[in-house]
Amino acid sequence: MLKLLKTAVLFLCAFATAMAATADRAYAWGKKRSTSASEFISNKRVTDSLVQDLTCNKLSIDGIYYRIKADAFHESRNMPITNWPFRSGVATIAGCWALSSTQRMISYMARYNEPTSLRMDQISPGLLNQIRGGTLELINDNHNNDNRGSSSSTERIITRSLRANSIFPVPSNSLSEDKWHTNSLWMRLLEGYVENVDGKNVHRHFRAEIEENQARHFFRAANIGMGAGSGDRSAKKNQESVSILRRNADTKRLTLINLRAGRTAQHIVMVKSYKVTNDIITFTVYDSNQPSKDQLLYYSVKNSAFYAPDIVGRFVLENTSRSLGVYVVDEDEREMLEDAMMAHYRIKCR
Repeated sequence: MLKLLKTAVLFLCAFATAMAATADRAYAWGKKRSTSASEFISNKRVTDSLVQDLTCNKLSIDGIYYRIKADAFHESRNMPITNWPFRSGVATIAGCWALSSTQRMISYMARYNEPTSLRMDQISPGLLNQIRGGTLELINDNHNNDNRGSSSSTERIITRSLRANSIFPVPSNSLSEDKWHTNSLWMRLLEGYVENVDGKNVHRHFRAEIEENQARHFFRAANIGMGAGSGDRSAKKNQESVSILRRNADTKRLTLINLRAGRTAQHIVMVKSYKVTNDIITFTVYDSNQPSKDQLLYYSVKNSAFYAPDIVGRFVLENTSRSLGVYVVDEDEREMLEDAMMAHYRIKCR
């Protein structure tokens, strides 16, 4: 039993401090903008690992999504690393939110089978910034000591929010294909590099950046609503959520969702696609606890309820077939990814 309990804790993305406020505040929506506005760049067509025959005479965000290949988000391109527990302040958490967010970023920003003159250690620093969600900066905190009539300063390194995402090349067909090769991009990300931040050396590597990303996502006041409740949500809320998930999946918009099995048993996954069979809608999702194979989230039309026993079984000990509360999160992060894709294809279309 102790072993089972330890396993459950390892994969728990718990919102233990979330006790009140309305559930809808857990949503993180971006400002609405037009994604259909098109530009004439040229009469070229572009094909790469993400899109097929993207037309450049009416280039738009919607047009890019429409041309995304059916196999662009295949499970073989999931990051080859499993969620892990770590300490953040006084709490022990895991990296499911950051890993799902990073998987979405990589799904749109990576261009596979793309030759490049750059070495992988030249690409990895910028990619680590994207994984972290920011750049490092050294600042001085000045302190006045009124009793002694003196002042002092303390230096600390902070994260400045990332201003833009950017496309990056991957010479192989996935990050995992040559992951153990010394000079592969994945190995460069894992081993990292030492960044000099105004005289302070900081070892930056994949795990450290994921942990910083997770802490940024995890400790937000907006998350409080997701902790107010024991598990599932109302039929109306579930119907709203499934409508969003289907609409996004229909247009190749990858969606992050929080699966709430209980107040302190919650887990973030990324929805890729879905299919409808009789009374059941089956969503295919990336799960950082089981990254080598995509998992399934079920929605019962009859019961207006979500279920995911094979996912929940990794972080809950009992009643894994229980109905779940599902929250769509981080829709606001989509805008920077879309801007990066538009900027990239404007250049490719010239």
